[in-house]
Amino acid sequence: MDLALFVFSILSLLFGVYWYFLYVPNYKGYVSKDGQMLTKYLNPEALLQLSKQKNNHIWIIDVREEEYFLLGHIPGAKNFPYDKVEQWYPQIPPDKYLILYCDLTLKTQEVIIFLEAKGYERVLNWGKYKRWKFDETIEENIII
Repeated sequence: MDLALFVFSILSLLFGVYWYFLYVPNYKGYVSKDGQMLTKYLNPEALLQLSKQKNNHIWIIDVREEEYFLLGHIPGAKNFPYDKVEQWYPQIPPDKYLILYCDLTLKTQEVIIFLEAKGYERVLNWGKYKRWKFDETIEENIII
């Protein structure tokens, strides 16, 4: 009995590792209906240039939890955590172009699906935050 439990535990662990690190689909580059013009920002260098501009028509949105956002994010990004999307989405005018990123593209994609259901049609899934290789903005007022 102990051997069977041990084998089952090992197989479960291996499946979990496979699912989390290898199988999880990558939605980087997904574009909603009218968001095609955003694909030029899939290149991190192009997003860097965008982040240096004051562009009110394109919003960069970090959907990670607030504590991760505070520890470092793409300059100019706004934080709207994925688990509170129903609370914050009314703050975004539907005519904005939106570039979303997270630590997992799956979370970002879930937010995009929600936004599309609410009528947002100009959205890009930029991918994982770890693709950002440039200076990041770190919030100085972190209270622990």
